[in-house]
Amino acid sequence: MSENGTGASEKRHWVRLTRYCNQRCIFCLDRYAQTGGTVPMASIKRTLLTGRKLGLTRVVLSGGEATVHPEFVEIVALARELGYTHIQTITNGRKFCYPDFLKKVVAAGLKEVTFSLHGNTPALHDHLTKVPGSFVQALSGLRHALATPGLIVSVDVVINKLNLPVLREHLDFCIGLGVGEFDLLALVPFGDAWKNREELHCDFTVSENLAHLHRALELSRRKDLHIWTNRLRPEHLEGFESLIQPPAKILDEVRGRRRIFARYLNAGKDPSCAGDSCEHCFLRDFCVDLKELTKNGSLPRCGASG
Repeated sequence: MSENGTGASEKRHWVRLTRYCNQRCIFCLDRYAQTGGTVPMASIKRTLLTGRKLGLTRVVLSGGEATVHPEFVEIVALARELGYTHIQTITNGRKFCYPDFLKKVVAAGLKEVTFSLHGNTPALHDHLTKVPGSFVQALSGLRHALATPGLIVSVDVVINKLNLPVLREHLDFCIGLGVGEFDLLALVPFGDAWKNREELHCDFTVSENLAHLHRALELSRRKDLHIWTNRLRPEHLEGFESLIQPPAKILDEVRGRRRIFARYLNAGKDPSCAGDSCEHCFLRDFCVDLKELTKNGSLPRCGASG
């Protein structure tokens, strides 16, 4: 089920299927990890088995772009065979414009699809993805998925300077199609998102930008919709405190960079991402506290002077 059905704290096993994508999104944080090719089936099976040994029953198939793996249908079927009761994929949605493909993966056991759709017009979405026609294909796939009985469908939106002014209109557009669940993601200052920061970065200390965000978040007050946020700082969610990420999801952010933090704790090496991007990073306060704790063995108490 969706996060609404299972709770945001339920552990999910993330499994990468590919190291390439059929889009070139200008905000992609994963660009430097996309070295090309697909993950071999034997490796995917080992990873799926690891999750089951840990008792996990919910799996998220991701990439790159997961659906371009030539054995995607077989991987979904394998996950179900191994005992995963909830199989989800996060996708740009373009392959789902082919109805037969959608039918095969649902029959194999796919329960949930999260579409990444970043604008409500072809001009905006295609500019962000750098693939002409990607909006038309993704929209077709989204319509097919919404018409599939029993399939949970949600939409991810990466918030940036280009789509923020029309974020409310974009959500309204998707709601008009039948979407009832959204995940709104702040930019992560890595990869192409950092390279293109001048074009993309949203400064939410600017009142106009914050007003655009809050106008979209007003939709969270509707009882028939579920809106989640990712990496939006709490101070930008005043009046929408229920949308602040729960601790379990914040911990997921830390786990996602566990190797970076392990090198720092074990060898004293500063995180490879440290630098100018820290100012824009959701985990900047965590890193400051980690350094202070490592250096002094404790953190200053709130309100303590000196």
